Amino acid sequence: MWVAVGILLAIALGCWLLAKALSPTAHKPQTDDALPSGPGRDSINAVAPPSQTLLSKEEADSELVRDERGTLAFRVERREGEFRFVSQESGKQSSPGNLALARLGIFYLNVRGWKNYPAARLRVGDHVDLRREPENKYDPNAIAVARPGSKHIYGYVNKGFARRLAKPIDSDREFVGVVMGRAGVTIAIMPVEVAEELNL
Repeated sequence: MWVAVGILLAIALGCWLLAKALSPTAHKPQTDDALPSGPGRDSINAVAPPSQTLLSKEEADSELVRDERGTLAFRVERREGEFRFVSQESGKQSSPGNLALARLGIFYLNVRGWKNYPAARLRVGDHVDLRREPENKYDPNAIAVARPGSKHIYGYVNKGFARRLAKPIDSDREFVGVVMGRAGVTIAIMPVEVAEELNL
């Protein structure tokens, strides 16, 4: 009898391992940008959109631009509970980190280090405070992200974008940070006039 139980357990374990291996998230690495969970976090759907709805690099370079009249050729649209930058031409959306948007002064990113700080508890469309930390021992271009009016930060802008944003922020050019999704983990930072143009 114990042999039969052992065989059944081995078969069940094999089936479970096979199902796990075939799962679409089986090989997805856990990164700093994973969806926050736990009490106080928004229950926004964080499943990545199908790749056919995402702009390729070539599409982004040609569609996330200003047209001949100087008007942005994309809009902000609410999809799956989050704000997304969507091309007027194809209806496809950008993913965070897109360099075509960065060339227009829009830094669309996932906040780094959020796991090390208390939950921000922000909603899509909320604004965030951007705080320069020129004395930061790890990065003189550091830009901390905080809930408006709070003394406590909840993460940082990644080093690549911080390097591009530090001088403009230090020169007193006015930027706004807007929550795009995932309880404040995904944000967009842009000049105030661009935020107004996008109705953010």
